[in-house]
Amino acid sequence: MAAATTVERPDKWYWVLWGIAAAVLCLSVYGAEATGEVGQMPHVWLFSTVAFTWITLDWNAPGLLPRPTRRFALTVATLAVMAAATALSMDASASDTARSVVAVPLQAFLMAFLYRWGRHVLRSPAHPHLTGVTAWRNAWVRNWAPTSARDLGLLAVGALVSGAVGLVIGAAPGLHLGHVSTSVALQWMAHVFVVTSVGGATTLITFGTWSPATLREPWLRILAVWLLSVGLLWWVYSTGAVNMAWLAVLPVVYVALTHGPWVTNTFGLLIGLVSILFSPSLNTIENADSPVPLGTVMDLVVSTFILVALLVAQLSQRREQLVEDLERERGRARRRLEILQNVFESMHDGVILVDRHLDIRMYNGAAVTLLGRSFPASPPESWTSWFGLTRLDGSSLSDQELIEAAYINLGVDDGSRLLRQTVTRVSADPEDGWMLFLTDITEHHARLQELSGFAGLVAHDLRSPLTSLEGWLEMAEEALSSRDPEEAGALLVRARASNRRMREVISDWLDYTVVREGALFLEAFPLATPVRAVVAHASETGPHVFTVDTPHHVRADLGLVRQLLANLIGNASKFVRPGATPTITVRSVPDQRGWVRVEVSDEGIGLPVGEEDRIFDDYHRASGAAQDKEGYGMGLAACRRIVERHGGQISACTNERGGATFAFTLPAAQWPADSSTPE
Repeated sequence: MAAATTVERPDKWYWVLWGIAAAVLCLSVYGAEATGEVGQMPHVWLFSTVAFTWITLDWNAPGLLPRPTRRFALTVATLAVMAAATALSMDASASDTARSVVAVPLQAFLMAFLYRWGRHVLRSPAHPHLTGVTAWRNAWVRNWAPTSARDLGLLAVGALVSGAVGLVIGAAPGLHLGHVSTSVALQWMAHVFVVTSVGGATTLITFGTWSPATLREPWLRILAVWLLSVGLLWWVYSTGAVNMAWLAVLPVVYVALTHGPWVTNTFGLLIGLVSILFSPSLNTIENADSPVPLGTVMDLVVSTFILVALLVAQLSQRREQLVEDLERERGRARRRLEILQNVFESMHDGVILVDRHLDIRMYNGAAVTLLGRSFPASPPESWTSWFGLTRLDGSSLSDQELIEAAYINLGVDDGSRLLRQTVTRVSADPEDGWMLFLTDITEHHARLQELSGFAGLVAHDLRSPLTSLEGWLEMAEEALSSRDPEEAGALLVRARASNRRMREVISDWLDYTVVREGALFLEAFPLATPVRAVVAHASETGPHVFTVDTPHHVRADLGLVRQLLANLIGNASKFVRPGATPTITVRSVPDQRGWVRVEVSDEGIGLPVGEEDRIFDDYHRASGAAQDKEGYGMGLAACRRIVERHGGQISACTNERGGATFAFTLPAAQWPADSSTPE
């Protein structure tokens, strides 16, 4: 049983119930005075249920026993006072009054303890959390509201045991064991059983299941069924036809099957009260001298009917909760399936699920895209033939070998595609087949080859200046040893040139890596800013003739645009005719809407015919006179990547002056009309 770990402060509902309990007990005092005499069982005795329920309101402790709080003491004292008032109103003796004062609270306490202890021993589940109610009510319902047939059985056992104790001590004035007949004792036990077990169960369940939705029940129909039940009970009680009492179970079961626990509880409580009011008539008919009065039998029958109805209502509610939970889980499962399906379809890797016969069970769209062909409706003779799959070396591949291959080659219209394949079993059972994960590593493989080629090229180009550097330094050392500083100085100049050569190789590699992998930091700026910086740097290396006309603004990465211009202007400075001064023109013009076209022109050696596009390839060096110039074929490749990363295009051609013109486009920036280009 889930017990409260903290004491919840009572709210207004606590005091409402406290007041109702006090009012009902006042009614019980009046009813006992009006219908009972000392030594006779009163027709109205509501102390059993009300006292039991009242005590549970103050049993605000995580353990089995209540805490001796002021509210608990007030409740027990009120019960004792009302028990004394009942005895005095019936002109009971002082000893009978004392018995009632002790027995009434003790009977309620004992039933509450037995019920709580039984739920703890049987580990009864706590009542579900109620939404929209206070913490005190949730704590009370969690610990006391019955949730299963075992709880109803515990209430019945607690009612019988506590009723027997109340009879022994004398809860009702003059009714205590040794002073009453067996038939009266049985009648007392039946009355207490009906009132306490049925009344206690209905009170706890009603408070635990009531909600505003219960007010929308068809009460006219329920009232009609209740009147029918009252008529059946009146006929049974008035005629003594106890053997026909089973007819009374039909309306109760009907209500339990068609309505919720709250309605069933209320209906059963009213039926129990009617049974208590009618039962004394069975003791006055012809067989009143029977050892077991018919009223007692009828009380037990009616209480059993009501407890069965409560159980049916609980089972019906539990079934509805399970159905709701099932529908909720189905909805969650559908959502999870939809999410997994979306993830499955959005994966860049191809996923194929095959059974042990290599029949396709499931695949995603990426698998179709990677394989370049849709899956057939029925399995082909060979999957490798259907998709054109081979080993890396181009040799044939069987279907069984396909499952074991780590890399496969796929022939496509534009060449070949290299796929990496990961195969894993769906489960430990081989019958479930395999899952194949396909990843396109064509670009990755090409990148590795590219890096491998570049590493070889860099190693080759670094070896030569490094060897030269070492040689010049050795010769300079010898010159210094022979006291020839002029020759040593010339050798050190050559060593410095070799060092600069190696530094350029490393710088080109770093720039290329940044261009390829670095992030873009877009901002709006005038083109004149990076152009002026690059022109100033180039002018420091020697005489140049620059013509600059760049009034436009672009939105781009300033650092990459500066590197782009530096590469193009650097090439224009490098590829000049012997003895000529580099003459370079940089200008910008509006291109298509939203773009600016930038042109860098020179009067140098021009471009080899037919290589206007190839010069932008990685590590490509132009033929002809350009072969005599230093370089590694990375500068123009980096220029192309910079432009493409901005979404633009770059091209090259030989101009009318015999030199080369490089043109590229960049996104235009929205610049205020009154702003001017900084000088």
